Amino acid sequence: MSGQLDSVTVKVLWNRLAAIVDEAAVGLVRTAYSVVIRDFHDYCIGIFDCRGRMLVHSTRTTPGFIGMMPYVVDRFLEKFSAEGIVPGDVLVTNDPWIATGHNNDVTIATPIFDGGKLVGFAVCVVHHLDIGGRMGSLESVDMYEEGLRIPILKLFERGEPNRTMFSLLEANVRMSHKVLGDLDAQLAANEICARGVMRMVEEYGLDGLEELATTIIDLSDRGMRRRIAEIPDGVYENMLSMPAISEPDRMIDLKVRITITGDRAKIDYDGTSPEGRDAINVTLPFTVSYSVFAIKAIIDPDLPSNAGSWQSIEVTAPEGSILNCRPPVSTYGRTYVAHMLPELILSALAPVMQDRIIAPCGSSPIVALHFTGKGATGERFLTLISHMGGYGGSKVQDGHSAMAFPGNTATIPVEIIEHEAAIIYRKRELLMDSAGPGMHRGGLGQEIVVTVPEGRSAPQGKVRAVVRGAVRAADGPFPVPGLAGGGRGRGGSITVNGHKALNGSVHEIGQGDTIRVALSGGGGYGDPFRRSPEQVARDVREGLVSVEGALADYGVVLNPDGTLAESSAQQAQRKSA
Repeated sequence: MSGQLDSVTVKVLWNRLAAIVDEAAVGLVRTAYSVVIRDFHDYCIGIFDCRGRMLVHSTRTTPGFIGMMPYVVDRFLEKFSAEGIVPGDVLVTNDPWIATGHNNDVTIATPIFDGGKLVGFAVCVVHHLDIGGRMGSLESVDMYEEGLRIPILKLFERGEPNRTMFSLLEANVRMSHKVLGDLDAQLAANEICARGVMRMVEEYGLDGLEELATTIIDLSDRGMRRRIAEIPDGVYENMLSMPAISEPDRMIDLKVRITITGDRAKIDYDGTSPEGRDAINVTLPFTVSYSVFAIKAIIDPDLPSNAGSWQSIEVTAPEGSILNCRPPVSTYGRTYVAHMLPELILSALAPVMQDRIIAPCGSSPIVALHFTGKGATGERFLTLISHMGGYGGSKVQDGHSAMAFPGNTATIPVEIIEHEAAIIYRKRELLMDSAGPGMHRGGLGQEIVVTVPEGRSAPQGKVRAVVRGAVRAADGPFPVPGLAGGGRGRGGSITVNGHKALNGSVHEIGQGDTIRVALSGGGGYGDPFRRSPEQVARDVREGLVSVEGALADYGVVLNPDGTLAESSAQQAQRKSA
């Protein structure tokens, strides 16, 4: 069918590929062993042509994986070349400087063959619950403390498993049955992709994927260039400061300069702080992923992502900076920094694109807690919990409450966590008055309280808990700003038995001990006094805003039951006075 791909056929095939990767994602989730994949959805699946160009990725994905997957497939091809790959081979790596920036993410690529001809690759990357080393800690001083680092190698060769590699993994991770089970789930997902691609190739008589890839990539590239060209030419700058982990009085500076020239964008992070001793350093492929995601999200969120989506975007960061770190620095908690890049970029472009963007979010960076120990019957458990703050408000609506941004992960249900680990939830609820006030307020943050049970259900010995990430507070050095006159998000604290917890550190907790996490709401958008009294009254009746907050933040006088104490006209007259 070479040379005969008309526009209708291209659209049909493009949608067919999207359906294939989403079917593979369902297979991955249903066969995975760990909550990180099954419930948290920390993964991505993609289809590539034989030249390593990405055609499509799964609908459910974390943005940090999208931009890096083409980079890792290129490295696979550099190592083995298309001629050095045969049917039955499967490639693997978790090298932070090749793949996603930390060892827990394992990337597996399964070559797709039509007879003896290489057609493309199915690629699946997931976050594994454990890879050895420290568990979720930000205290590692170098990458050697962060578990196994797998160079590019063949996990299977001509259909035979690399038993040495599997044995090495089994011997070095805490819960090997879950890690090996999740590897099997990745292999199954890639097999679903491979079979789907081959059915499509045979059904349409395609001579591989290259012609389709070229067409898809060109369409996306032209679409992105058109959208970039709509931004006025110029230089847009921004800076954001955030506290270091082990030295909270020291600030990390993230600086960006975005240069728009015609239909091209350059994102430069010159002036950003150097790499540091905490495990929050970011490798360049991960920096690129969250940078191109931010640009695409603001200018054309509906355009499918593929290799053409970022050809017109250049991303640079000084070597040795915290956004382009060098081995052997530690990188486990790189989302602490990388999750701030979309906010940094969107705020830089706010002067010319304010109508399209949301105010900063209380859910970035991500806050996660890892728990490991032995349950009441002596069985080992290892699990992760992560909850979200609020989205920022926008020109058109209030922010969403308790949702992930920019990680796009899900909240693991309480029942799953309590079944997996020897901890109990005492509270999980939206945090009143946490939303940044505005014409459109931010989404609400939330309060989570977990405890170690006592009595027969108590764990054997202490539970090892690791708090990863940082919370943002309106009155601290790391606030959640509003936009266009909106107010800051509120909330933000982590305590263990009432004492402030050091982010990224290990806590030994026992029976009756309690961890409390309060997550900030999102920033507000627009002048809070422009929010209608009826909307404020509704928020009060729904328990989102207090009567006192309504008066202090919005100038709205309410009765104790949340009804208006004055008419809307009286409220407006009093505000204007």
